Amino acid sequence: MSGKNVAIPSYRRGEKRRSSRVTLAVPIRIDGETVSGEKFILSTTTTVLSQFGCLINMEEEVMVDQTIVLMNEHTRQSAQARIVSTRRHRNGHKYVSVEFISPCENFWRLTFVKPGAKSLKKIYGSQST
Repeated sequence: MSGKNVAIPSYRRGEKRRSSRVTLAVPIRIDGETVSGEKFILSTTTTVLSQFGCLINMEEEVMVDQTIVLMNEHTRQSAQARIVSTRRHRNGHKYVSVEFISPCENFWRLTFVKPGAKSLKKIYGSQST
């Protein structure tokens, strides 16, 4: 290996999720209804992605188990998703976690690290030539 530093992720503990998570802002469109039945279309960006869904900052009043439609603005691909949780952070922003209803393995056009995978940093991090 060369003497150059390579940015390789390291994990503090074993991953217990179905896929890894990535902090990435991907432009999406959300079609849905508020709890009062008003239809909305929201253009926003994701906060965190996984192979199975994402975390979104949105102020619309929605409920857990509600179905929405996500559209990846880069690819124009759409998928139905289910709201898994909503929570308001200390900064006042409301975050909504969603998961795809049907498997959408390539919705984000990313390859996700399998959960529990060992960091390459642990394998190669201390070697130098």
